[in-house]
Amino acid sequence: MMWGEVDYNEDVAAEVRAAAVAAGIDAGPLGMQDEVMEEVRAPMPSYQDQIIDPEHEQRRMEEAMAADSAAMYQRMSFDRGHDPAGAAAGEQQDEQMGEGNAGKAINRLFAPPEYNEGASYYQTIEKAKAEGKWVLVNIQQAEVFASHTLNRDVWSDDTVKDVILGSFLFWQRDDKSTEGDQFCHYHQCGHQLPHICIIDPRTGRRVKNWDGRKWVESHAAAEYLLGFLDQFSMSRSPPPQSPVASPTHKPQALPDPSSIELQGLDEPMEVEGSNTREEQQVESDPLPVMPEEPAEDVEHLKVSIRLPSGQRITKRFRPDDPLEQMFVVAAALAEKPARLVDLSTQFPKRSLRDIEGGLTVPMKDAQVAGNMIMVNVRT
Repeated sequence: MMWGEVDYNEDVAAEVRAAAVAAGIDAGPLGMQDEVMEEVRAPMPSYQDQIIDPEHEQRRMEEAMAADSAAMYQRMSFDRGHDPAGAAAGEQQDEQMGEGNAGKAINRLFAPPEYNEGASYYQTIEKAKAEGKWVLVNIQQAEVFASHTLNRDVWSDDTVKDVILGSFLFWQRDDKSTEGDQFCHYHQCGHQLPHICIIDPRTGRRVKNWDGRKWVESHAAAEYLLGFLDQFSMSRSPPPQSPVASPTHKPQALPDPSSIELQGLDEPMEVEGSNTREEQQVESDPLPVMPEEPAEDVEHLKVSIRLPSGQRITKRFRPDDPLEQMFVVAAALAEKPARLVDLSTQFPKRSLRDIEGGLTVPMKDAQVAGNMIMVNVRT
């Protein structure tokens, strides 16, 4: 600032000008209003522009997800090599070393299921919401061998696969992937991996969760999933529990209106606990005796039987045993007369009483070996 110049603040100048006018003094030299107005620049012209290119952003996200997926594949592979850049580099290195075929065979054996959703978590949730399915989430950890056995023994099982494809969308990531790490932080499951849970896409809440190390057998996994589907349904309102808690109480079922009979005043009334004619007939029917199972060293087939109580029991049968033998076994397990017991396969859904050839068809031809047989007792 040069000597003799005055640095005017606009507010101070306005106050001085107002005081000067009030005192009758000419405030022209003090206000410098004309000079101030000349220094104000013209307003910027308005215009419209695009801050983010949606197509470019979509391509960027897809490229990032593809890179993340390749890195996850490399981490979960058994022949990782020395290049962590991606799966393609690892496979190329294996081929150069002459170990490509063996490494590929091992990786195929422990590969994630083909029905694993490749879309983002948000897109999977939206897809499940539109299709009316649950989201089955599996967070893996490469250093824990139980994660690899899930891919080899559980997710590849035909029964488990049918259950998942019928009612779930499957979303598997490892704990070091971007979305897998975010999922672990939000649901606080990173301390115990592999982690398996079911997400309600309508609320985003975790309805049920398990320790993945307990899912060592495919029939146990099928039982867990079928038990969940028996308890929850997408056709009903979302459960009101917290995001991480599992429901502990079930609402009591109301009596079937068709079972209520109205009787006249002059007719004898049935007292609760009294036996009807049908109940007396049921009680008079003898309960079947459990047949003897074939020995382990004899040719046999195994069938998993799920009782109405939810208990699952595996029984051995001879391949030439008639299908009726399985009805006798199920009736003995349920402690009900055989004529009241119905058996059905879950996937595909079919009643074994209506099977072609009748109950005399051999077990080996009934396509029940290794299947989950549901027991239903008619009342």
